[in-house]
Amino acid sequence: MKRVAIVKTFMRPEVFAQCITALIAAGTEEVLVAFDGPSEYWEPHKKIVFEANQIIDAEIYRFPFDYGLAACRNRLIEMISEPYFLMVDDDIIVIPSIWSALPVMTISKKLAAATFGWFYGGVLQIDAWDISIKNGKSLAKTVRWPKRVTSINAFVFYYPFDFVPNQGFWSRKFFDEFKWDEHYIIEGEHEDMAMQAWPSDWFFAVCGNVFLYHLHDWNKKDYHAHRFSDTKMAKSWMYFFHKWNLKEYMDGRCLLPWLPLHLIDRDDSVRESVEKCKRILNLFK
Repeated sequence: MKRVAIVKTFMRPEVFAQCITALIAAGTEEVLVAFDGPSEYWEPHKKIVFEANQIIDAEIYRFPFDYGLAACRNRLIEMISEPYFLMVDDDIIVIPSIWSALPVMTISKKLAAATFGWFYGGVLQIDAWDISIKNGKSLAKTVRWPKRVTSINAFVFYYPFDFVPNQGFWSRKFFDEFKWDEHYIIEGEHEDMAMQAWPSDWFFAVCGNVFLYHLHDWNKKDYHAHRFSDTKMAKSWMYFFHKWNLKEYMDGRCLLPWLPLHLIDRDDSVRESVEKCKRILNLFK
């Protein structure tokens, strides 16, 4: 099976280049890229893919500006014939051994995806959770235990979940039944996919012991004006609420909530002492 990865990119060529370099170093054999960013960023992205194509099979496809994350992913997935593929955003750095985790996809014909949490800015997060609809109007996060656990080449996966992070391995057959809803430009498309799959017998898995490095730069204001546009996000969420007949989306439980490592603290306690050693040694006299 050919190791195929898909990447959606927009306007950060310096970040995108690191993503591609890591995919190549990991032994990826083919990368399909979708670009829907501002025209001034097309040539730098094209150059990065051209250089990658000297090493592996790499192709970049240009779509209209703000074509959307969902639409770009759908177009790339339609090109894939392999049973499984790796999907990452352009600011994700995969680990060199990531393809060693691919066999997890064979644990069930109904495993839609097996993905990974993030590490960025000193923060760990595994945004994996199960769907709960409260009072018929609120989408809420919960985690239903127990979960099954499987170890694949030292990658430990927990399943089933209704929602997992997007970066990881996906089943091509899953997309014969479901598609990313192209009404979303940014935000909401991931929750929408979870809602689509929820009534089915497809499920998701997430890795509990390996994180992928997220290169998100909070200081890049021109990118943030697009990625976190209040107008774009409001339009997406209004569509989501109307589609699923909901009024709100509540944050809540997930496998590993936002965990800033610098805020982890504990009270001081005596680990070893002369008095403790004397007390123990006196027992053996």
